[in-house]
Amino acid sequence: MGSEAPPLPLRHASEELALRESGASEAEVDALREERFGREAADRMAALDADRADWAARVTEYRSEREALLATMDDFAEREAALNDLRERHFSEDERKRVEILDRGSAPAP
Repeated sequence: MGSEAPPLPLRHASEELALRESGASEAEVDALREERFGREAADRMAALDADRADWAARVTEYRSEREALLATMDDFAEREAALNDLRERHFSEDERKRVEILDRGSAPAP
């Protein structure tokens, strides 16, 4: 009954994180991915990284605009309408559902 090594995806994620934290370039991370999983998978992982970075940037921009809106609007109905408009400008319909759930966790009481 020894401890088993974690599955490859978990080991890889830990190794990739350590590599990034040590200052590795994207090219070095890409090389590790290609060596471990092949070129096609490395390309898919890079595309996923880009999608995640885009999402994070849009959420950050939305949050900044949301905070400014919340600080300037007192009327609940107007504020909710403005928040809905803001979400529609930044996100697709499916993404808006996700953002609304995230907002519930950080929204001030009305």
